[in-house]
Amino acid sequence: MNNKVISCFALSSFLLVNTSVLAFNLDKMGGDIEVGFKVKDYEEGGASRNFREGNVSLTLKPNKDKGLAFKFGFADRVFNESKTSKKKEQTREMSEFYIENMYLWGKLMFRPEIGLKYTDFHNDDKGLDSAKEYRFYPKFTYTFNKNWSLYSRGFVAYTELKDPWKNGDKYGYKHRLEGGTRYTFNRKHALSVALSDDTSGVNKFDYDVDNTQLRFRYHYSPTRNLKLVPFFFWGIDGERVATNGTKKEVKRDMLGVNTHYKITKNIELIAKVNYEWRDDNTDKGGDGNKDHWFYSGAIKYSF
Repeated sequence: MNNKVISCFALSSFLLVNTSVLAFNLDKMGGDIEVGFKVKDYEEGGASRNFREGNVSLTLKPNKDKGLAFKFGFADRVFNESKTSKKKEQTREMSEFYIENMYLWGKLMFRPEIGLKYTDFHNDDKGLDSAKEYRFYPKFTYTFNKNWSLYSRGFVAYTELKDPWKNGDKYGYKHRLEGGTRYTFNRKHALSVALSDDTSGVNKFDYDVDNTQLRFRYHYSPTRNLKLVPFFFWGIDGERVATNGTKKEVKRDMLGVNTHYKITKNIELIAKVNYEWRDDNTDKGGDGNKDHWFYSGAIKYSF
Protein backbone atom coordinates (compact mmCIF):
# COMPACT_ATOMS: atom_id res chain seq x y z
CA MET A 1 0.00 0.00 0.00
CA ASN A 2 1.28 3.48 -0.85
CA ASN A 3 2.39 4.98 2.45
CA LYS A 4 1.47 8.44 1.20
CA VAL A 5 -2.21 7.51 1.04
CA ILE A 6 -4.06 7.93 4.33
CA SER A 7 -6.97 5.54 4.30
CA CYS A 8 -10.37 6.36 5.74
CA PHE A 9 -9.92 3.42 8.07
CA ALA A 10 -6.67 4.84 9.45
CA LEU A 11 -8.21 8.25 9.93
CA SER A 12 -11.23 6.78 11.68
CA SER A 13 -9.03 4.69 13.94
CA PHE A 14 -6.79 7.63 14.78
CA LEU A 15 -9.69 9.88 15.69
CA LEU A 16 -11.57 7.04 17.43
CA VAL A 17 -14.52 7.58 15.09
CA ASN A 18 -17.31 5.03 15.34
CA THR A 19 -18.15 4.29 11.71
CA SER A 20 -21.83 3.95 12.58
CA VAL A 21 -22.05 7.72 12.96
CA LEU A 22 -21.20 8.10 9.27
CA ALA A 23 -24.77 7.13 8.39
CA PHE A 24 -26.11 10.55 7.46
CA ASN A 25 -29.51 11.66 8.72
CA LEU A 26 -30.56 14.85 6.97
CA ASP A 27 -32.66 15.93 9.94
CA LYS A 28 -29.62 15.82 12.23
CA MET A 29 -27.00 17.16 9.84
CA GLY A 30 -25.38 20.52 10.50
CA GLY A 31 -22.42 22.62 9.51
CA ASP A 32 -21.57 25.89 7.83
CA ILE A 33 -20.50 27.45 4.54
CA GLU A 34 -18.08 30.39 4.51
CA VAL A 35 -17.10 32.58 1.55
CA GLY A 36 -14.42 35.23 1.96
CA PHE A 37 -11.41 37.16 0.70
CA LYS A 38 -7.93 38.17 1.88
CA VAL A 39 -5.69 41.06 0.82
CA LYS A 40 -2.12 41.71 1.94
CA ASP A 41 0.24 44.57 1.04
CA TYR A 42 3.85 43.82 1.94
CA GLU A 43 7.51 43.98 0.96
CA GLU A 44 9.61 41.07 -0.25
CA GLY A 45 12.96 40.96 -1.99
CA GLY A 46 13.15 44.75 -1.97
CA ALA A 47 9.89 45.15 -3.90
CA SER A 48 6.40 46.17 -2.89
CA ARG A 49 3.96 43.33 -3.42
CA ASN A 50 0.41 42.32 -2.65
CA PHE A 51 -1.75 39.27 -2.87
CA ARG A 52 -5.46 38.84 -3.32
CA GLU A 53 -7.27 35.68 -2.36
CA GLY A 54 -10.78 34.35 -2.72
CA ASN A 55 -11.70 31.39 -0.55
CA VAL A 56 -14.59 29.12 0.32
CA SER A 57 -14.93 26.50 3.06
CA LEU A 58 -17.52 23.90 4.00
CA THR A 59 -17.97 22.08 7.30
CA LEU A 60 -20.30 19.08 7.46
CA LYS A 61 -21.40 17.39 10.68
CA PRO A 62 -23.35 14.11 10.38
CA ASN A 63 -24.94 15.02 13.70
CA LYS A 64 -24.86 18.70 14.64
CA ASP A 65 -25.08 17.79 18.33
CA LYS A 66 -21.91 15.66 18.13
CA GLY A 67 -18.26 16.53 17.63
CA LEU A 68 -17.48 14.71 14.39
CA ALA A 69 -16.95 17.10 11.45
CA PHE A 70 -15.63 16.95 7.89
CA LYS A 71 -13.96 20.15 6.67
CA PHE A 72 -13.25 21.18 3.09
CA GLY A 73 -11.53 24.33 1.88
CA PHE A 74 -10.40 25.92 -1.38
CA ALA A 75 -8.56 29.19 -2.05
CA ASP A 76 -7.21 30.92 -5.15
CA ARG A 77 -4.41 33.42 -4.49
CA VAL A 78 -2.87 35.93 -6.93
CA PHE A 79 0.44 37.69 -6.26
CA ASN A 80 1.32 41.03 -7.87
CA GLU A 81 4.54 43.00 -7.92
CA SER A 82 4.63 46.79 -7.81
CA LYS A 83 3.51 48.59 -10.96
CA THR A 84 7.13 49.21 -11.98
CA SER A 85 8.05 45.52 -11.85
CA LYS A 86 8.27 43.41 -15.02
CA LYS A 87 7.68 40.10 -13.23
CA LYS A 88 4.73 37.98 -14.22
CA GLU A 89 1.71 37.63 -12.02
CA GLN A 90 1.95 34.52 -9.84
CA THR A 91 -0.96 32.38 -8.73
CA ARG A 92 -1.52 29.38 -6.52
CA GLU A 93 -4.49 27.23 -5.61
CA MET A 94 -4.86 25.63 -2.19
CA SER A 95 -7.16 22.73 -1.31
CA GLU A 96 -7.70 21.31 2.18
CA PHE A 97 -9.54 18.40 3.75
CA TYR A 98 -9.72 17.56 7.46
CA ILE A 99 -11.58 15.29 9.85
CA GLU A 100 -12.23 16.60 13.36
CA ASN A 101 -13.75 15.00 16.43
CA MET A 102 -14.35 16.11 20.02
CA TYR A 103 -13.99 14.32 23.35
CA LEU A 104 -14.84 15.46 26.87
CA TRP A 105 -13.09 14.15 29.98
CA GLY A 106 -14.25 16.15 32.95
CA LYS A 107 -12.87 19.66 32.56
CA LEU A 108 -10.78 18.74 29.51
CA MET A 109 -12.11 19.14 25.97
CA PHE A 110 -9.91 17.54 23.29
CA ARG A 111 -10.58 18.28 19.60
CA PRO A 112 -8.07 16.40 17.39
CA GLU A 113 -8.07 17.20 13.70
CA ILE A 114 -6.13 15.51 10.92
CA GLY A 115 -5.93 16.11 7.18
CA LEU A 116 -4.13 17.34 4.10
CA LYS A 117 -3.37 20.73 2.58
CA TYR A 118 -2.37 20.68 -1.11
CA THR A 119 -0.92 23.72 -2.89
CA ASP A 120 -0.64 23.92 -6.68
CA PHE A 121 1.79 26.64 -7.81
CA HIS A 122 1.39 28.50 -11.11
CA ASN A 123 4.05 30.79 -12.64
CA ASP A 124 6.05 30.54 -9.43
CA ASP A 125 9.19 32.68 -9.41
CA LYS A 126 11.14 29.82 -7.76
CA GLY A 127 9.94 27.20 -10.24
CA LEU A 128 7.95 25.22 -7.70
CA ASP A 129 5.31 22.73 -8.79
CA SER A 130 3.28 21.75 -5.72
CA ALA A 131 3.37 21.20 -1.97
CA LYS A 132 1.64 18.81 0.41
CA GLU A 133 1.22 19.21 4.15
CA TYR A 134 -0.06 16.28 6.21
CA ARG A 135 -1.36 18.15 9.24
CA PHE A 136 -2.42 17.23 12.76
CA TYR A 137 -4.13 19.76 15.06
CA PRO A 138 -3.85 18.78 18.78
CA LYS A 139 -6.43 21.29 20.04
CA PHE A 140 -7.62 21.28 23.62
CA THR A 141 -9.22 23.45 26.31
CA TYR A 142 -8.98 22.80 30.03
CA THR A 143 -11.46 24.79 32.15
CA PHE A 144 -10.46 25.28 35.79
CA ASN A 145 -13.54 27.29 36.75
CA LYS A 146 -15.91 29.90 35.29
CA ASN A 147 -13.03 32.37 35.00
CA TRP A 148 -9.80 30.53 34.19
CA SER A 149 -8.98 28.17 31.32
CA LEU A 150 -5.97 26.87 29.40
CA TYR A 151 -5.97 26.21 25.66
CA SER A 152 -3.85 24.98 22.78
CA ARG A 153 -4.30 25.44 19.04
CA GLY A 154 -2.29 25.14 15.83
CA PHE A 155 -0.79 22.19 13.96
CA VAL A 156 2.24 20.02 13.32
CA ALA A 157 2.88 18.78 9.79
CA TYR A 158 5.00 16.59 7.56
CA THR A 159 5.70 18.54 4.37
CA GLU A 160 6.57 17.56 0.80
CA LEU A 161 7.69 20.29 -1.60
CA LYS A 162 7.96 19.41 -5.29
CA ASP A 163 10.82 21.47 -6.76
CA PRO A 164 11.72 19.83 -10.09
CA TRP A 165 13.80 22.67 -11.52
CA LYS A 166 16.29 23.27 -8.73
CA ASN A 167 17.07 20.82 -5.95
CA GLY A 168 14.48 18.13 -6.52
CA ASP A 169 11.75 17.26 -4.06
CA LYS A 170 12.16 18.32 -0.43
CA TYR A 171 10.76 16.74 2.71
CA GLY A 172 10.60 18.16 6.19
CA TYR A 173 8.72 19.20 9.29
CA LYS A 174 6.86 22.34 10.26
CA HIS A 175 4.61 23.47 13.05
CA ARG A 176 2.54 26.48 13.98
CA LEU A 177 1.49 26.15 17.61
CA GLU A 178 -0.03 28.41 20.25
CA GLY A 179 -0.73 27.74 23.91
CA GLY A 180 -2.07 30.11 26.51
CA THR A 181 -4.49 31.01 29.23
CA ARG A 182 -7.77 32.93 29.19
CA TYR A 183 -9.47 34.82 32.01
CA THR A 184 -13.20 35.55 31.59
CA PHE A 185 -14.43 38.49 33.66
CA ASN A 186 -18.08 38.17 32.61
CA ARG A 187 -20.17 37.65 29.48
CA LYS A 188 -18.79 40.80 27.86
CA HIS A 189 -15.11 40.83 28.80
CA ALA A 190 -12.23 38.35 28.64
CA LEU A 191 -8.46 38.50 28.30
CA SER A 192 -6.08 35.89 26.89
CA VAL A 193 -2.29 35.64 26.87
CA ALA A 194 -0.44 33.04 24.81
CA LEU A 195 2.95 31.96 23.52
CA SER A 196 3.23 30.94 19.86
CA ASP A 197 5.99 29.20 17.94
CA ASP A 198 6.29 28.88 14.17
CA THR A 199 8.94 26.58 12.65
CA SER A 200 9.43 25.45 9.06
CA GLY A 201 12.40 23.66 7.55
CA VAL A 202 10.87 23.32 4.08
CA ASN A 203 9.78 26.34 2.02
CA LYS A 204 10.34 28.03 -1.33
CA PHE A 205 13.10 30.36 -0.09
CA ASP A 206 15.68 27.71 0.94
CA TYR A 207 15.94 28.75 4.57
CA ASP A 208 14.88 27.43 7.95
CA VAL A 209 12.38 29.59 9.81
CA ASP A 210 11.82 29.93 13.54
CA ASN A 211 9.58 32.61 15.01
CA THR A 212 8.22 33.06 18.56
CA GLN A 213 5.62 35.60 19.73
CA LEU A 214 3.89 36.59 22.93
CA ARG A 215 0.23 37.21 22.06
CA PHE A 216 -2.31 39.35 23.89
CA ARG A 217 -6.04 39.42 23.05
CA TYR A 218 -8.94 41.31 24.58
CA HIS A 219 -12.36 39.72 23.94
CA TYR A 220 -15.20 42.22 24.07
CA SER A 221 -18.87 41.37 23.36
CA PRO A 222 -20.97 44.53 23.82
CA THR A 223 -24.04 42.60 22.61
CA ARG A 224 -24.80 38.94 22.03
CA ASN A 225 -24.52 39.50 18.27
CA LEU A 226 -21.23 41.45 18.19
CA LYS A 227 -17.76 40.33 19.25
CA LEU A 228 -14.61 42.45 18.94
CA VAL A 229 -11.14 41.00 19.57
CA PRO A 230 -8.32 43.57 19.42
CA PHE A 231 -4.91 41.92 19.64
CA PHE A 232 -1.20 42.63 19.90
CA PHE A 233 1.46 40.06 18.98
CA TRP A 234 4.96 40.85 20.25
CA GLY A 235 7.89 39.14 18.55
CA ILE A 236 10.34 37.92 21.17
CA ASP A 237 12.55 35.72 18.98
CA GLY A 238 12.87 35.05 15.28
CA GLU A 239 15.53 33.70 12.96
CA ARG A 240 16.05 32.55 9.41
CA VAL A 241 19.04 30.45 8.38
CA ALA A 242 19.77 30.12 4.66
CA THR A 243 21.41 27.07 3.08
CA ASN A 244 24.61 29.12 2.62
CA GLY A 245 24.77 29.74 6.37
CA THR A 246 23.59 33.35 6.33
CA LYS A 247 21.56 34.15 9.43
CA LYS A 248 18.85 36.75 9.61
CA GLU A 249 17.17 37.82 12.80
CA VAL A 250 13.54 38.70 12.15
CA LYS A 251 11.37 40.50 14.68
CA ARG A 252 7.65 40.63 13.87
CA ASP A 253 5.13 42.66 15.85
CA MET A 254 1.46 42.83 14.92
CA LEU A 255 -1.51 44.96 15.95
CA GLY A 256 -5.06 44.37 14.75
CA VAL A 257 -8.67 43.48 15.45
CA ASN A 258 -11.04 40.62 14.62
CA THR A 259 -14.78 41.32 14.32
CA HIS A 260 -17.73 38.92 14.32
CA TYR A 261 -21.28 40.13 13.83
CA LYS A 262 -24.34 37.86 13.68
CA ILE A 263 -26.94 39.34 11.35
CA THR A 264 -29.37 36.52 12.06
CA LYS A 265 -29.25 33.22 13.90
CA ASN A 266 -27.66 31.59 10.84
CA ILE A 267 -25.72 34.39 9.10
CA GLU A 268 -22.50 35.91 10.44
CA LEU A 269 -20.13 38.56 9.08
CA ILE A 270 -16.41 38.21 9.86
CA ALA A 271 -13.72 40.85 9.32
CA LYS A 272 -10.06 41.25 10.23
CA VAL A 273 -7.50 44.01 9.78
CA ASN A 274 -3.96 44.10 11.12
CA TYR A 275 -0.71 45.97 10.71
CA GLU A 276 2.63 44.19 10.99
CA TRP A 277 6.01 45.81 11.30
CA ARG A 278 9.07 43.66 10.78
CA ASP A 279 12.72 44.40 11.51
CA ASP A 280 15.18 42.25 9.55
CA ASN A 281 18.87 42.02 10.41
CA THR A 282 21.54 39.76 8.92
CA ASP A 283 24.97 38.85 10.26
CA LYS A 284 26.37 41.34 7.73
CA GLY A 285 24.16 44.28 8.62
CA GLY A 286 20.58 45.44 8.80
CA ASP A 287 17.98 45.20 6.07
CA GLY A 288 15.69 47.77 7.64
CA ASN A 289 12.04 47.77 8.56
CA LYS A 290 9.21 46.34 6.48
CA ASP A 291 5.56 47.20 6.99
CA HIS A 292 2.69 44.85 6.12
CA TRP A 293 -1.06 45.47 5.96
CA PHE A 294 -3.54 42.62 5.97
CA TYR A 295 -7.32 42.67 5.44
CA SER A 296 -9.86 39.87 5.27
CA GLY A 297 -13.61 39.48 5.27
CA ALA A 298 -16.14 36.66 5.05
CA ILE A 299 -19.78 35.75 5.36
CA LYS A 300 -20.73 32.49 7.04
CA TYR A 301 -24.01 30.61 6.89
CA SER A 302 -24.66 27.97 9.55
CA PHE A 303 -27.25 25.24 9.18
